[in-house]
Amino acid sequence: MNIVVHGLTKAFRENTALENINLEVPPGTVFGLVGPNGAGKTTLIKIIMGLLLPTRGFVSIGGRSAHQDPGVKSKIGYLADYQRYYPGFKVNDMFRLYRESYETWSPERFQELCRVFDLPENAKVKNLSKGMRTQLAIILNLAFRPALLVLDEPTAGLDPVLRRQFLTILMDEVAENGTTVFISTHNLHELERICDRLAVIHQGRLLFNESLEDLKHKVRKIQAAFENPLPPDILQKTGVLNVEQQGRVYSITVQDGIDELTAELRTFKPLFLDFVDISLEEIFIHRMGGEGYELKKILAQ
Repeated sequence: MNIVVHGLTKAFRENTALENINLEVPPGTVFGLVGPNGAGKTTLIKIIMGLLLPTRGFVSIGGRSAHQDPGVKSKIGYLADYQRYYPGFKVNDMFRLYRESYETWSPERFQELCRVFDLPENAKVKNLSKGMRTQLAIILNLAFRPALLVLDEPTAGLDPVLRRQFLTILMDEVAENGTTVFISTHNLHELERICDRLAVIHQGRLLFNESLEDLKHKVRKIQAAFENPLPPDILQKTGVLNVEQQGRVYSITVQDGIDELTAELRTFKPLFLDFVDISLEEIFIHRMGGEGYELKKILAQ
């Protein structure tokens, strides 16, 4: 199930939360959305879910609108940033409610998830910790085999073991059922592990939207050592995002033009020259730094 967002703008009185957002999420992919608190991520998610109406533009899911077509919602699993279930219900009551509400509810999948997340079935929702509410939401939303999963900080409150288990379950869901995943999170390490494509939103605007493969191809790091210091103009070329030097060793982060720079560096007869894997976090530090934003402004405080 795909998502198409076209010309999307959302204004709350004098405050424009989203401005002219355009993006597309192909079926069966994992799409990551990153941005600081207040950037507009949750507003975008609520419009996708049909919980808010856009001021301009539109969102379609599988060619239909979640707001206008209730049948679309029956195919979407939604993990909000905070789980607001009926506080007086017991965990078992929530299981029964979802089982009766979704025709695609899978008893087998439900049992598999219950073995992973060992929730006290007789506990009331209001007495569950944040992490336990997240576990409950995971079980409820995966047990009916959704075609689309919309996740807003889905691992918040989970310990590292459960967080890893959830990400493994999520990737299995995509691989086995072709589930589309739209995930908003501040955890770049998690996104690097699971995402096909990433977008950054800041102050209601989409800064960039690229595949993870393209990001890693465009931004790379060269590590090299030289007998003599390099001329300063070499390190100030267009495309050089960052240079770190320790003695004779240089670490040079480059966006595009890496082949040309490498060829020029070789003319200085390096003692060694190699390419170093660069993390998604480093890419964001240097990419966003180059556009006037620090990483701490892109990620949550």
